[in-house]
Amino acid sequence: MAETSQIDSYLKQFEPDVFWQKHGRKIVWGLVAVLAVGALAYLWQWKHTQQAEEAAAKLVGARDIPALEQVVKDYPQQEVAAQALLRLADMQYSVGRYTDAASSYQKFLKDFPNHALGDSAQFGLAAVAEAQGQYEQARAQYNTMAGGRSYVSVGARLGVARCTELLGQVREARQLYEELKASVRRTPWQVEVDMRYAVLGRDIPEPVVPSVPAPTAPLSLLPGAPAPK
Repeated sequence: MAETSQIDSYLKQFEPDVFWQKHGRKIVWGLVAVLAVGALAYLWQWKHTQQAEEAAAKLVGARDIPALEQVVKDYPQQEVAAQALLRLADMQYSVGRYTDAASSYQKFLKDFPNHALGDSAQFGLAAVAEAQGQYEQARAQYNTMAGGRSYVSVGARLGVARCTELLGQVREARQLYEELKASVRRTPWQVEVDMRYAVLGRDIPEPVVPSVPAPTAPLSLLPGAPAPK
């Protein structure tokens, strides 16, 4: 009850004109500041959205190596640059520019160390080593990816088998292909695995089974032997 009386007394004494003269400028400046911050935030968001749309459009339109290199240059450290780098590396690999492809994969891993597609770049480096005939190195790189549950693990296991075959280790390679059969069933790799398994089977000589002399029959069973008493 006492608090209500105090509020009523304050309201009777409140003079809006006097209050506005004392505090009006501060209130106006406060509103201006809030509006300015909101306007800047809106403009920044609009500009960011425009840049993102422009970058995405450039990435979609980049259909050759120079265009992809330009996207990487124009948008460093951005997601669009990460995607452009992987596409660039894959394209360089496909045309046989293996040194450039390796450089692009390495740049991706350096600039985007925690990217979800990091395994793709690692797989690409292994593929480059294999394409250059560095089968031991490629097999070691594939092996680092073959044991996990990554989306590249099956492809990496196939790479291990392929490099093992290229190193002339036929029996080991055939065993690896056999172990892959269940994993690649109904996938694009099934035909390759089945074919290599069958081909290597023809290359492995059949084991030589030593001839074992026929066992000598007991004397009691030889023709003409006296019947046992």
